[in-house]
Amino acid sequence: MKAWMFFLLSLCPPIYASPLAVTPQIAALNFNRWYIDALKQDKSPLLKPDTLTPYVSKKSIEAIKALYSGNSNDKDMPDSDMFIKAQDWEEDWDHVSVISSDFDAVCMNIYIAFGKNKKHVIADCLVREDGKWKVRSATLITL
Repeated sequence: MKAWMFFLLSLCPPIYASPLAVTPQIAALNFNRWYIDALKQDKSPLLKPDTLTPYVSKKSIEAIKALYSGNSNDKDMPDSDMFIKAQDWEEDWDHVSVISSDFDAVCMNIYIAFGKNKKHVIADCLVREDGKWKVRSATLITL
């Protein structure tokens, strides 16, 4: 009887793992808080792409490395930061909040608002990579 109960329990997903799992919303919040903090310290993660590894997908990091390698005069460079979708940031942008989320066939879209007034909104596209939610890209929603 005990062997039968152990067998049945082994088929169930571990209950203890679910509260510890990082949701895409939490992953997006963690990334954006870390990213803004790095910018405020004048340490742009885009200039050291490997620092993005805990938060950003491998393909996106490879694309960032390719974009920022070599002579920037030979390339069409973006006018704004690829993750905050702005050329600069406001002092209160360390107030980061999730205002909505949805999913499609490509990714989980997490809508992030920056600042106390929540006027600057982006959508982070998150994908599962090695069991973790990571940012693939960001899109500007509102200024």
